[in-house]
Amino acid sequence: MVKKRSLARGLDELLAQHDQDLPFLDAYGPVISTEDELIAQNTDGSGDQLLEVILRLLRSKGEKVSIEDGLQIGDFFSAKKSEIGVKLIVQSKHSSLPLVPSDLNAPGFEYGELSKDRNTVKLTIVQWGIPARRFIERLCEHRSLEDDSSQ
Repeated sequence: MVKKRSLARGLDELLAQHDQDLPFLDAYGPVISTEDELIAQNTDGSGDQLLEVILRLLRSKGEKVSIEDGLQIGDFFSAKKSEIGVKLIVQSKHSSLPLVPSDLNAPGFEYGELSKDRNTVKLTIVQWGIPARRFIERLCEHRSLEDDSSQ
């Protein structure tokens, strides 16, 4: 009689069994499955907490941020509270932003608009997460590269 081999365990079973052994996976954040969950995670809806997180990230990247009326980095970056989160406006003077329209559809973003020449982007961040952090980091990197090339 030939014994039939069973299939290997799936990733879900492996993670369930070894949940305590893989704490580094928490760094990737929770999976957001519905738009309602996405909006619910922005606790107060006013954008105050989002502005604080964005300010800390910008400062950690070495940006000199004015905080008089929202957040401002020269003529390049503007962030202001809106009814549902934080509205960003980013304008590049010398070259196109490193963005494509699909970047504006990431979880946590609403009302994204990218100009045809890709020099201006407008969007509202309604929830902070990895996509928002990466988005802002890319913009900071672009700004630093743009500054280096213009000197």
